[in-house]
Amino acid sequence: MMSLFTKSRPAASDDGKPGITGPARLVRPGGDLTAGLRPGDIAVIDRVDLQQSDAERLIQAKVAAVVNLAVSASGRFPNLGPQLLAEHDIALVDQVGQGLVARVRSGDHLRIHEGKIFRDGVLVASGIAQDSQRARADLSAASTDLSTQLDILAVNAADHLRREHAMLLEGVRIPRVSTRLKDRPAVVVSDGFDAAADLAGLRRFILDRDPVLIGAGGGADVILKAGYAPTIVVGGVDALSSAALRSAREVVVTTASGRIENPERLEKHGPDVVRFVASGADTDLAILLADANHAAIIVHAGAPPTLVDFLEQGSGLIGPAFVVRLRAAAKIMDAKAVHHLTTGRISWWPVALLLLAGLVAVGVAIGTTSAGSDLYSTLGDRLSDLTSALEGLLP
Repeated sequence: MMSLFTKSRPAASDDGKPGITGPARLVRPGGDLTAGLRPGDIAVIDRVDLQQSDAERLIQAKVAAVVNLAVSASGRFPNLGPQLLAEHDIALVDQVGQGLVARVRSGDHLRIHEGKIFRDGVLVASGIAQDSQRARADLSAASTDLSTQLDILAVNAADHLRREHAMLLEGVRIPRVSTRLKDRPAVVVSDGFDAAADLAGLRRFILDRDPVLIGAGGGADVILKAGYAPTIVVGGVDALSSAALRSAREVVVTTASGRIENPERLEKHGPDVVRFVASGADTDLAILLADANHAAIIVHAGAPPTLVDFLEQGSGLIGPAFVVRLRAAAKIMDAKAVHHLTTGRISWWPVALLLLAGLVAVGVAIGTTSAGSDLYSTLGDRLSDLTSALEGLLP
């Protein structure tokens, strides 16, 4: 008897009608894209910007069609997924929306025609039917947009380097802090791009290496929420919370004019407040500060995870950010990479073998002494007596 959970609905009402038919297979968001897919299925996915690798896996699964609840090509960057599906004659219906999930279950028999999705002859959803022409047009537009953004990046970076060459190349105006950074690791925490998760992934690194924790603007509050106290906070007075100012060991106030607004908020630190006369994002200035104060390594928590995310920060920010990372290129690392390097599994077999070898070595060393020989002789006699006693108990 077929399970009620996998039985498909009758499709008699769709027989003979135009379009592509097949059983729906809903893919859990964030899960394995091809888990449970069989040849001829209609894959219902939720993927913004369908990647080439995703399309290749769907092609290998030999699906009949793909229904994407999200937009398969947002234009943020060129992605080849939609075009690849079109080249392999796999229909793609785009931007269907989340409402389909409430109307369709895995195993339901669907028919797709001209962007419309039917179940048992009833229209349940509609989207945009992608074809090779539309996919090529979207790819071309995204490529042009990315090229424009890269041109803006190059222009802004060159302009920033020209205006701030003394600071960027020679360290002019970058203050020296009282906290010792020389030859120590530093962790710069921004407020964004999963900074909290990045910081959580650095727990072992922080315990083992005791780095200088630098909160850039709102990143200081991310450090506090993670259960740590920021060693240094960097930012404008208004960008730093009262809790961050109270807990920080050292405060570096960034100011383009040299004046400090609302100085009363800094009364606790008094004359120990450090001024960093420069314009720019708090994160970039914090990285410059760590680099100029000779930190051994700079780990960035909350960094943009992709080039697209980096470019989307804004045309006025990407140029300076790019130049700063070029200056600190020999030292800066992403927190996710450090997490990967510091959380490898440890095999206990080498440790056990080392302990066993140590015990054997100690035993041999003891046996070479007169006292050790007497001890082993006594133990041997006791073991012989115990063996004889056990044999006497046996019939």
